[in-house]
Amino acid sequence: MAGTFLFTLKLLCSVFGSLLLLRAYLRYLGIPGNDPLVSFAHSLTQWAVEPASKFIKRTRNIEWPSIFVCYLVAVIYQFFHWLMGSGHGGVWPFVFGSAVLVVYWAIELAMWATVLFCIFSWVNQASANYRTLSYLCYPILAPFKKVIPVWRNIDFSGVAFIILANIVLALITPLT
Repeated sequence: MAGTFLFTLKLLCSVFGSLLLLRAYLRYLGIPGNDPLVSFAHSLTQWAVEPASKFIKRTRNIEWPSIFVCYLVAVIYQFFHWLMGSGHGGVWPFVFGSAVLVVYWAIELAMWATVLFCIFSWVNQASANYRTLSYLCYPILAPFKKVIPVWRNIDFSGVAFIILANIVLALITPLT
């Protein structure tokens, strides 16, 4: 029973934390508020971000309230993980482990966006979803595009990022 609860809690916290990070990333990129993806992330997270924005101010490009709430979601997950007897003792999981969990969610979000971007780039580059994913993934993939050449019209920068992201996730998983 505890395993099922922790699995469900991890799934819910991961999805909600990823939505909060997506909201912050979209604000960082400066995507207008009338964009469907911005509206989607904003509508699902506004109830949690609005109270935090009363005491944590946004800057021009950074949505600090969303990042703060994402960190709180990670702390809540770490607390229940510890409460159910699966976590470690002390303050470590609540402070550092939660911060690492937020980084984990950010890498996972970027990785899944890249997976979708790669699929759309191979299947339908004319779709609106491809353009949106291209805009989201370009800042992440740009360093890889500089190093990895395109081979026969196939861009392997997304695959390289996914491999590197999985290596980083494997390294930081014990810290969460």
